[in-house]
This record gives sequence, structure tokens and C-alpha cells, in this order.
Amino acid sequence: MGSIQEVFLETDWDDAAQARQKRDERILALQSTGLVCVGQDLYNILNGRRVFVLVASPPSPVEPSRDENSKARSLRPQKRDPSEPRKTNHPLPQYEVR
Repeated sequence: MGSIQEVFLETDWDDAAQARQKRDERILALQSTGLVCVGQDLYNILNGRRVFVLVASPPSPVEPSRDENSKARSLRPQKRDPSEPRKTNHPLPQYEVR
């Protein structure tokens, strides 16, 4: 499911307070279904009236739980124990001495 975007215009109700209240009631209704909501108070620059906007989207997916035997792996390089020999992925070039 994608996001829901709704606009509550000051001119659709008697005043700005009612439009904001209707938007806030809608936010509460959408949040009760598990959506994440954001409300914004904007202005229409053409007529100076307030516009109350809400955007509702599904929550971010939660990372699946790991079982006890698996560990989270770091992307950072791990410190090497100096007593261990270095591992190489390729052999060193061999040169003939004459």
C-alpha cells in the first residue's frame, strides 16, 4: 500500500481551527490502523488561506529477528592479530635469479 495524502482547506470549513481539527481527527483515525502520519500547516500564497495537509504511510518494515547462533556482521574491517600469518588471495610472483 502506498502513502495517503489529504488536504484540508480553510475555505472548506468555517475557519482554520475547524479545518485543522478535522485533519487532526483524520490523523488519529489513520494512526489507529497502524499508519505513520505527518501533519503540516501550510499557506496558499495566492489567497493567504491556510492549508492543512496530512501524509500517512505504512510503517517501515522491521528487520527480521536473528536466531541466537547468527551474529550481526560488521562492515568495518576487523583488527588482525599480529601473531597470525597474513592470508593472501594470490601467490607472490616468482622470479628467477641468474
